[in-house]
Amino acid sequence: MTRPIIPLTRRQFLRGAAGFTLALPTLPSLLVSKAYGDPIFVRRPRLYWLTTNHGGAFESAFYPRESRLSNTQQLFADHAVASGPLLPEGLPANPPKTALSPILQASSSVLSARRIAQLNVLRGFDYPINIGHHTGGHLGNYARNDGLAGLAREIQSEPRPTVDQLLAWSPSFYGDLGAVRERALVMGTRTLSYGYSNPASASGQVQSIRGTASSRELFHRVFSPGGAANSTRAPVVDRVLESYRRLRHGNRRLSGADRQRLDDHMDRMAELQRKLNAAVPSACRATPTPTDDSTLHQQATPADAVRYAQLFNEVAAAAFICGATRIAVLGLADEQRFVDFTGDWHTDVAHYWDQPHAQDLLARSYQSVFEKVFLDMAARLDGEEADGLSYLDNSLLVWSQESGMSTHDPVSLPVVTAGSAAGFFRTGLSIDYRRRESAESRYQPLSKVEPLYAGVLYNQFLANVLRAMGMQPSEFERWGHRGYGLVAVEPNPAVPLVKHYKDTSSRYFQIASDLLPFLKA
Repeated sequence: MTRPIIPLTRRQFLRGAAGFTLALPTLPSLLVSKAYGDPIFVRRPRLYWLTTNHGGAFESAFYPRESRLSNTQQLFADHAVASGPLLPEGLPANPPKTALSPILQASSSVLSARRIAQLNVLRGFDYPINIGHHTGGHLGNYARNDGLAGLAREIQSEPRPTVDQLLAWSPSFYGDLGAVRERALVMGTRTLSYGYSNPASASGQVQSIRGTASSRELFHRVFSPGGAANSTRAPVVDRVLESYRRLRHGNRRLSGADRQRLDDHMDRMAELQRKLNAAVPSACRATPTPTDDSTLHQQATPADAVRYAQLFNEVAAAAFICGATRIAVLGLADEQRFVDFTGDWHTDVAHYWDQPHAQDLLARSYQSVFEKVFLDMAARLDGEEADGLSYLDNSLLVWSQESGMSTHDPVSLPVVTAGSAAGFFRTGLSIDYRRRESAESRYQPLSKVEPLYAGVLYNQFLANVLRAMGMQPSEFERWGHRGYGLVAVEPNPAVPLVKHYKDTSSRYFQIASDLLPFLKA
């Protein structure tokens, strides 16, 4: 019997912010009636990570009200954690906005009840060291810091692959690479992403993965028709494989380091060959090229900064939908670009975070990033994928900052997420992991504006992300410890974190691969 075809609906198209309509890939679960065999749709999670510099926003401005935290759970006998539903606040605004907090607010059409139900606001993650200036902590390479003092300088010699690159080369994440043009999109100019020189064998040096400064260039890398499979083309690696083998195994003068370099080179060639032969799905070949972003690089106005970020979102969302990649990382430059400000943002604003004029600039900047970049990406993925679930439902979007409220201090790093990672996480929650019952967890900034409290390791959050993406602890636990990232505690007993985390054998390090309370679905 001929299977009936279900007519396409408007929900099967995603409308881009630039005004074009992007056809979604044809999905059997959407086109074939369930009465004729119930085709199985496999939910494969995707990861998008947005980062911003500094931090410095008052916790009372960033997080939802603590009075909404109606549920508690004991992490330890002397450490309770709390959660509650994300609910809109009645804050004055013109034009009217929906607000979860003074910073986490947006127009009601953007921050709808549906969108709120897909978000989480997480509080109480700490780096175990005073990392200071850095770009590496977001994704797990704490060694990428400016080495300002003490332990931060020492750990520069202990780099780690970042979680995006760990996933990009994990068979648990990418079981099928047939249509994958890029294992991971590293977008922008921030040095966020790090991987092994030979990622296929997880060996060699850990090195920086250069980001793409132009969304237009990124588009052509992902969607160029020249990348279609060509069965008549002899593989590049095959052409040189015999010469490679003779050199690799037959030349006694070849040093161990040079053998590693040769292996790295051949693996890179093999990966390039794979990319060239990966077929672009037919529904993606007509994807319109994004607007030329060459005039936006300097980001002279807030509108330029927003559009520059949104163009990257546009490419990443299209690549997610077409299956050309399942990982994207975007690092934004200084927050000053999202507000009208002239001067040295780092010196005049970030280091004066506790002053009213600086706090106002920080809050307005982060509100713009939340509404116009983070929620923009969420909206682009809100088309139906299958079985009533959206691409956003099957993704995890993360927004992290360089530090918590006290600029460059490693305490209480704010994290906002969207999507359930294909049903792995619960959503619609405000969760507080801080340990507020004990004085030894209290961290008082020098400014004495608002007290901070230590909570759980950021390493544990990274481990939860990896588990949500399909990796087991045995696959990501490294260097004889649990969780993901560096295991170290400041040696100076005067540093408040030492009182809470004590040493690397303490209970917080022992649970660093465990699922976080309240978060698992």
